[in-house]
Amino acid sequence: MKIFAVSVVKNEVDIIAKNLLDATRWADKIFVLDNGSTDGTWEIVQSLASEKIIPWKRDTTPFYNGIRAQVYHAFKHLASQDDWWCFRLDADEFYADNPREFLAKVPKNHHFVVTDTIHFRLTHEDVAGGISPQGIEDIRYHEKHTWSEARFFRHRNGMEWTPAMVRPKHMGVMHPNRIKVKHYQFRSLEQIKMRVAVRAEARRHGHPGFVYSVDSNINSYIFDRDCLNYYAGDNKWDLTGPLTPLYQRWYEVAIKTVFHALGIYP
Repeated sequence: MKIFAVSVVKNEVDIIAKNLLDATRWADKIFVLDNGSTDGTWEIVQSLASEKIIPWKRDTTPFYNGIRAQVYHAFKHLASQDDWWCFRLDADEFYADNPREFLAKVPKNHHFVVTDTIHFRLTHEDVAGGISPQGIEDIRYHEKHTWSEARFFRHRNGMEWTPAMVRPKHMGVMHPNRIKVKHYQFRSLEQIKMRVAVRAEARRHGHPGFVYSVDSNINSYIFDRDCLNYYAGDNKWDLTGPLTPLYQRWYEVAIKTVFHALGIYP
């Protein structure tokens, strides 16, 4: 079983090296597309080039969710049936569960995996006096609820993924267990300003998303510790479950299973 990861980045200079090196623990190949960084991110990616980390190219086209499809099509020939794709390796995500161990246990009749994403937050104490944490290790508080989004799919040779699609068509049956990932969306006062600027630019160019990520009021991204949980770094969690409880009804699972078995879906 091989795991291939698609990474699209822009202005993630503070975290990109840590993110890519962490992902080499479980990914066989990480294909990186830089979407027009101006802060040195692409140069760091290039300096990390290796057998596992592949700085593919720069593409300054205004961001659209289907941009990841071009990375997939450039390298899908390397994958064999039942290999896995992390079709969205975000620079601010770090897996608490080891994907290689997790995916090895997914039954053959399950085709994609969603996250149990734990949102770590900057607190007022973290940025007291205008001084930000030096690294994500210093960001210790997280939200009690989690979030679920698709992240891994099992490779099949006939899969369709066009630039108009956020993800491949007919991904199949969802695995009921969720893989835990730590999400460090906001990491410092300067990084928040940069993130807001990047997303505001994307919206100016027509991207329909990022509605909640373009508030120029920095305080709106800072949390009170009394509404969060503290993380001791021991991979033990006290969580209330996902706000997005993705699931498939029994008949959806039955239909998808039959259609995939018969080859109606690739």
